Amino acid sequence: MTPPASHLKTLLSSADKWVVSLQIAHVLDGLILHLRPASVLEFGAGRSSLVLAQALQAIGGGRLTSIEHQTRFAEPAWQQMERYERVDAQLIAAGLSLRVSRHGLLHTYTGAGEAMGGRGPFGLVFIDAPPGHLGRDATLLAAAPFLAPGAIVVLDDAARPGEKTAVRRWERALDVERLYESDAVGRGLVVLRVAQPRSPAFSWRTFAGTIHDRVIERPSATST
Repeated sequence: MTPPASHLKTLLSSADKWVVSLQIAHVLDGLILHLRPASVLEFGAGRSSLVLAQALQAIGGGRLTSIEHQTRFAEPAWQQMERYERVDAQLIAAGLSLRVSRHGLLHTYTGAGEAMGGRGPFGLVFIDAPPGHLGRDATLLAAAPFLAPGAIVVLDDAARPGEKTAVRRWERALDVERLYESDAVGRGLVVLRVAQPRSPAFSWRTFAGTIHDRVIERPSATST
């Protein structure tokens, strides 16, 4: 049975200012109920993890993989995860480091690739980390080979310049379609579809842009 929408508000109550907005929670809940993904990937764990788990429980179960570099902040929410007995939930502690890759100079989750490879393919990805000043470009680039065909990606805080830049870079690297975008939903929302899982394509523009962001204009990510 699908839980009442009011339960989402209960899940998000008494949380810090960085908690996912109620509007975004409704989007995540609705997408899972409609798409019925077998496996969900999340960058940035916390109350949003409970929203995802609750929706997976409502469709009969599934797998939730949450990648987080500061797991101590997610622990209060994850202590409640045991109530979702039909959800295989795993919190992955992954450090963040600034690294040069074929896509440029990016803040990357270390060791997350092995975890994603063992728990995909992911039909839904929610990106709410790393912190905005670090840039979220690397998340979808890292996850792309482990997606299910036609995977849906939800990016939070999408009204910010850095997130808008990340979307443009993903569009250069992957076969991405924008399904919905609004700066008025929560702190901004973009919903994307990735047609096929594959390694992201190289782009000189992206490579140079990431160097510009993190060396010339740090800490903001505003270039293309």
